[in-house]
Amino acid sequence: MNKYVEKIIEYAKRLVEEGINDDKACISLKTTHGYMYATKEGVELKNIDENSVEKIDLATAEGEYRLHATIYAAKEDVNAICHVHPKWVAPVAKAGATIPTVLDDMAQIVGPKCKTAQNDIASIIKNLKGCNSCLIKDDGCITTGRSLDEAYTCVLVLDKAAHCFVSSAVIGKNVTINIFEAKLMQFIYKKKYSKANQENLQVSEEE
Repeated sequence: MNKYVEKIIEYAKRLVEEGINDDKACISLKTTHGYMYATKEGVELKNIDENSVEKIDLATAEGEYRLHATIYAAKEDVNAICHVHPKWVAPVAKAGATIPTVLDDMAQIVGPKCKTAQNDIASIIKNLKGCNSCLIKDDGCITTGRSLDEAYTCVLVLDKAAHCFVSSAVIGKNVTINIFEAKLMQFIYKKKYSKANQENLQVSEEE
């Protein structure tokens, strides 16, 4: 089986293990040859197999795939994307709210804050600037990474942050990390702590 397909299946199953069984999900991996591999529309993550993933030309991608292709073009360090609808993210995205930096690992992996974009490509690209994820109005979230492992981890951290955000809002108080500290945490994570690990993961995902 193609290594890109294997990786997508592996991480789809990991998402299911985390309680994210999504028939509107789209997981993609960029190749080094102007293509990406992505899950087919309407496939439930729990039912994913080799026939659920297809190879798409980035230059002619349409629909959901065009969104992924545009993100890859706009963010050269991004090699993987997850568009999913986790339990706690979904209501925040529906409300159009911004999740502040409520956790250290959110600052490192997601970014200083996570805004809700309108459900169009231009708004999504704008809100991904300086951040590895954004919420999409009424449509879950987009997470990105240098590897699929990083994009997957971003999903889990973002959903945990959304849970904290919603729970804290109920009692009327969110304790957040200031923007400077959050940006510094993200910089250190990307430049130092995750560099070797991401390089190893990228090698394993090559054809």
